[in-house]
Amino acid sequence: MRAGLPYTNPDAEIFEIQSKAAELNRKINETEGTGGNPATRRAMLREALGAFGESFFNPPIRWEYGKHIFVGDSCLINSNVTFMDGADIRIGDFTLVAPNVMFITAGHPVDPDERMVRDPETGKLLHGVAINKPISIGKHCWIGAGAIILGGVTIGDGTTIGAGSVVTKSMPSRVVVAGNPAKVVRSIP
Repeated sequence: MRAGLPYTNPDAEIFEIQSKAAELNRKINETEGTGGNPATRRAMLREALGAFGESFFNPPIRWEYGKHIFVGDSCLINSNVTFMDGADIRIGDFTLVAPNVMFITAGHPVDPDERMVRDPETGKLLHGVAINKPISIGKHCWIGAGAIILGGVTIGDGTTIGAGSVVTKSMPSRVVVAGNPAKVVRSIP
C-alpha cells in the first residue's frame, strides 16, 4: 500500500490498523479547546505520527493511519485538516496549513473495469482496488483554507497554495498556485 502498488479493499488487517489509529486520533482531538495542553498534545502526536517536530496542531484533525504523517519543526496544522495517509505525507519545516485542508494519498484506477474485482462466474463483487501515492510539502509553504492536495504531488519550498485549490500535479518552489485544477498564477521573487 505505502509503495504505491494496487491493493485490495476492504481488508481486515487494514481495518484493524485504522481502528487503532482512530482511537489515538480521538484522544488527541479531546485535548482541543482552552483546556488542551500543547505539550501533552505534542507528546501524544509524537506517539501517533511517523514524526512530529516542534510544531502545533489545532484539533480537531483527522487521519487514517497517523504513522505515515511526518511533520517538521515550526509548522502550524490548523483545525479540521484531514490526512488520508495510506502513503507517506511529509510536511516541511515552517509550513502553515489552514483549516479544512485535505491531504488525500488514496485513489482508485481510472478504468472502471480495474476498480472492482468480480467473481467471473457469478459477477458478484469480491473487492475493490485502491492505489496510494505519497505527498510531499516543502519548507516555508502555506496551504490555504479548504485546499485539496492529491496523491503523487510534491510542492516545492516557499510555495503558497490558494484557498480552495485542488492540487493534482507537482508544483515548483516559490510560486502562488490557485484554482481547480490548480495552476501557477505567479512567481514569488
